Amino acid sequence: MILLDAYAARSCAVKTHHGFDPQVHLVPGEIDEALQELFDLGEQFEAEVASRLLQQLPGTVDLREFDAAEAEERLRAAVAEGAPAILGASLPMDPEGHRVGRVDLLVRGPDRPDGRPGYGPVEIKRHRVLERRRAGMAAPAAWIAPLNEPARAVEVAERRFRFGSREADLVQLAHYWRMLEAAGLGAQGRPWVGVIGNDPLPDPVITWVRLDRPVSRTFSRTAEVGWTKRSILERYDHEFAFRLDVARVAARQGEPDAPAPLVTPIRVDECRRCPWWELCREEMGEDDLSVKLDKGPLDVREISVLRRMGVRTVADLANVSLDELLPTYLAEVRHRDNAEARIRTAHRRSVMMRDGVLLDRTTSGPIAFTSAEVEIDFDLESSQEQRIYLWGFLVNDTHGSRYVSFAGWEDLDEAGELALADRALGWLRAMIDEHGATVHHYSGYEIAQLERLATAGSTLAADMLTPANRAHFIDLYEIVKRHWFGVNGLGLKQVAVHGAGFAWRDDDPNGLSSQAWFHDAVHAARLDERDAARHRVLDYNEDDVIATREVRRWLREQG
Repeated sequence: MILLDAYAARSCAVKTHHGFDPQVHLVPGEIDEALQELFDLGEQFEAEVASRLLQQLPGTVDLREFDAAEAEERLRAAVAEGAPAILGASLPMDPEGHRVGRVDLLVRGPDRPDGRPGYGPVEIKRHRVLERRRAGMAAPAAWIAPLNEPARAVEVAERRFRFGSREADLVQLAHYWRMLEAAGLGAQGRPWVGVIGNDPLPDPVITWVRLDRPVSRTFSRTAEVGWTKRSILERYDHEFAFRLDVARVAARQGEPDAPAPLVTPIRVDECRRCPWWELCREEMGEDDLSVKLDKGPLDVREISVLRRMGVRTVADLANVSLDELLPTYLAEVRHRDNAEARIRTAHRRSVMMRDGVLLDRTTSGPIAFTSAEVEIDFDLESSQEQRIYLWGFLVNDTHGSRYVSFAGWEDLDEAGELALADRALGWLRAMIDEHGATVHHYSGYEIAQLERLATAGSTLAADMLTPANRAHFIDLYEIVKRHWFGVNGLGLKQVAVHGAGFAWRDDDPNGLSSQAWFHDAVHAARLDERDAARHRVLDYNEDDVIATREVRRWLREQG
């Protein structure tokens, strides 16, 4: 019997195929320490939320410690008792629907018509699920409930669920909803599901979302505009049914009359940490469009349409006539805004790759921007909890360059983060006041963090955002973007390495790795391990600000 879990419909369909193809075997690889760290932090967050729920909601039943069979048996007892919430519920297998699943939390909702308790599924996710909702927006306002009254949600007009980036959470919850329906355990009325995220609020809350509202934009051949909005339940049912077909075909591979697989690999974000990645990469080849175009990538449908038109590789796209391609292609990708601009950009990148060009100047002449006797290059490092633990500066004046840093080698809470920010910003404010220093950063991240800290109560951060002080900040990325096009984007490392000729000392210089180093700097068992990790983080940050200086120098050398 083929049974699919709650991740099948939200994950790559090729993963489903590999899981059921008897001819395909997963070769164990090295443990991805960064991924393991994310899993560990996710479990820690889930445990913290569960602990709060048990404290705040009397009668909550905790089934997390039991295996699936015993948890399912105890679930029925908890439901019979009318428990207000149930942690770690293993839902009754749905053989007819081909579903299995274990949900983080069930919350009691409206009773069923026969008087039995009904429940709604909730997932605990260590990411933000809410965003600001501007007045007059068509998007529905968020419905939010506290942990001590999880079924008593109130509408919060100034917040909305992040449908754009968190739709997969809802697809997963739709799986649990279908299982609750099949088992006769679903709450009466509309299909409501909940997500507990790590949004910066005083306490965790449940954001409730209706699954039957049309919120998911998908391709539609019959719609006049080429797309339509479907509900999450419609989206889930379609995706789940397709993966069930994929699994059935996969299970027959190796038979004499086996049908061809229904899916072939296309590189997506999920591939970065997928255990099947090496197998898929070998099948696709290094020149596959989805593999090579990882900046501003085309989506799965766009790649699929190109493949059907005989365009599979970077070389194919570079050599194709867009005038001949576009009429047929655009008719098939109307689900996408700016589809023509997207394919033209992909074509441009393909031509650059074919010709070995990494950075393409789009303007001519000198590139001028503000200079000063004292110029400071600025970069921030944040932890996996998105707390800023390191403020790094490179001070450049007539005496040369020197690195200045302000670090907090501990797990910072909001108060600790603000205190560290005030130390760094007090120093920076003095440099601006005494020397008229300009402050160079690469991308809008630093300014966005100042805005966040100001909102959290930092008066020094708010002061930096006043027009007089804000004028001292110069975003080099915005300057680069006005004058260059990058085949792999215009991130600092691309421009510093391939434009300015800079090289980082670390073999793997990236923000995600630095978060793992910071964790070691705080939590490693031995002092020498903590010291080594701190030095590695500081060296990485120092190289970031030196790279920013080198990009600034390179820009001024352009003629």
